[in-house]
Amino acid sequence: MGVKAYFMINMKGGGNGHADALADLEAMPEVEFVAPVSGQYDFMVKVDAPTGVVQVANKILEKEWVKHLDVLKIEPHIPKPFLEEVCSIPSGESINWCAQCGMCSASCPNVAQMDYSPRKIIALIRAGKREQVLTSNTMSVCASCYLCTARCPEEVKITELMHALECLAVRHGLRGGRTPTTIMHRAFTESIKKNGRVHEVGLMFRFYLRTNPFAALRLSTVGLKLFSHGRMPLRARKIKGIEQIKAIIDKAQALGGA
Repeated sequence: MGVKAYFMINMKGGGNGHADALADLEAMPEVEFVAPVSGQYDFMVKVDAPTGVVQVANKILEKEWVKHLDVLKIEPHIPKPFLEEVCSIPSGESINWCAQCGMCSASCPNVAQMDYSPRKIIALIRAGKREQVLTSNTMSVCASCYLCTARCPEEVKITELMHALECLAVRHGLRGGRTPTTIMHRAFTESIKKNGRVHEVGLMFRFYLRTNPFAALRLSTVGLKLFSHGRMPLRARKIKGIEQIKAIIDKAQALGGA
């Protein structure tokens, strides 16, 4: 990874051959991002220049359709260990595409309960604020509805990012594994691993035993009604092929998930 540079490019011929020029730029290995612009210039280009900004600029200027190139900004490479750690996890690299438009925050049904909105979380990751991100409640409050992911114009995998950050928080000891969401996740996984399906009685027993046993009393009336209608069996029924389910969960846990 080298220096990042932003170029403004003007084409010859009044912009004719715009699509071909765009494809030509996107084919360059140094080019990370190309955006057509209006006004004096035709393109804004972001490049990674490991061999030097001048060398990459000259390579672009050699193209026959380029009339003029101006250097808009140069960013020296500054190590960002937290950003690089997040980018190394599945779907984490997609935060580099974020344009900070705020569509994710505007779409999130739970944003009012979050310490930081999804947009702010990405900004904090880029700023290297590891503890601020991983100790926030944002990931726990996420409902995994995927509305942010579906609406993101840059196709950032925000929901997957939230799951990955939750795992990172536990791994770094910044969660302690004691939040209600984390405890519910663990109880759910244990039920699946043991039976191959969710056993509601066992799930709720594990959850309330680890959080607040007395809170279960408030739900006893509902539980008795479900039991009387056969909707909450006391005995768990295991599925066939339970060992395959266990192997899948063990592998996911070894990779830092589940």
